[in-house]
Amino acid sequence: MNTRKHRFLLSERTTLEELIAQAPSDSIITRLSLERRLKQVQENLKAYEGLSSKVVKARLTFRGKPVLGSRGVSADFAGEAVNHFADAVVHVGAGSYTPLSQRGKVPNSEDYGLVITGTARGSFGFEIEDAAQTPPLAGESTPAEAAMRQVMRIMKASTGTDEQLADAIGITDPRALRALQTFLKTVADNDAICALELNDDVFTFRDSAQIQRSVDRLGQDNITEDEIRVSGHFQGFLPKGRRAEFVVKESDAEFLRDSVGEVISVRVATSVTEDVQINEILDQPINVEAHTRRVGNSAPRYTITNCVLS
Repeated sequence: MNTRKHRFLLSERTTLEELIAQAPSDSIITRLSLERRLKQVQENLKAYEGLSSKVVKARLTFRGKPVLGSRGVSADFAGEAVNHFADAVVHVGAGSYTPLSQRGKVPNSEDYGLVITGTARGSFGFEIEDAAQTPPLAGESTPAEAAMRQVMRIMKASTGTDEQLADAIGITDPRALRALQTFLKTVADNDAICALELNDDVFTFRDSAQIQRSVDRLGQDNITEDEIRVSGHFQGFLPKGRRAEFVVKESDAEFLRDSVGEVISVRVATSVTEDVQINEILDQPINVEAHTRRVGNSAPRYTITNCVLS
């Protein structure tokens, strides 16, 4: 079952009911068409009946200089930190589906809205819920929950190795990484420590120095981005994970010069497979353009953005 489809069907049902109510009594054909579609929607919704749903809850808590035990937290710090956290969730979520512009409005930002529903005791902080009016079905995630999980994954990996961080940020949009970096910098600059708990998962930074190190590792000085050209051929493609194996013949990238004849693992952008069926052109000579990202001393991660048969 798909939560997005369920939410769409519920919205469509409401719209159709409103259109039927507003349709003039003499518009028989229009009314019959709307009623026919409403019946189809209602039939499709029956597949979701009896399935349990859940409320997506998270806890964002703080310790350190701005926090007075379990009594409270500096209003200036709390407001700034929570706003930056929510902003990071929006950018990470939206940037997972479409490239973000350098500035300006984030597309579909309303899908990643959060609401504060209470205070979290112990270390002081806040209980947060997904703002989506329709809870996700069991086993499914709302866009906001998926974005918060990715934020947590990146924060965890930022305390690990370069390879772990490179895997975690994957194709995360650079603007989204800057938004998360801003949140963590706000925490570190105030000598605070943060923890994020999401349903059954939790991650806590050890101290503000560790957070500052994560801020530095998410910065442009530690992450190298390049646009390269490579010739070779595809050896295999898995559509579900958008992963492919590519045999390198030649490249204009210096760091690939020693990889001629080797197989590299790549991601494939959605725009590419809209035009090319990769599994139909395996072993055929092809020229590709790719975006690469290296974190510290990690191996490059590749995302193919365009390909043309030789």
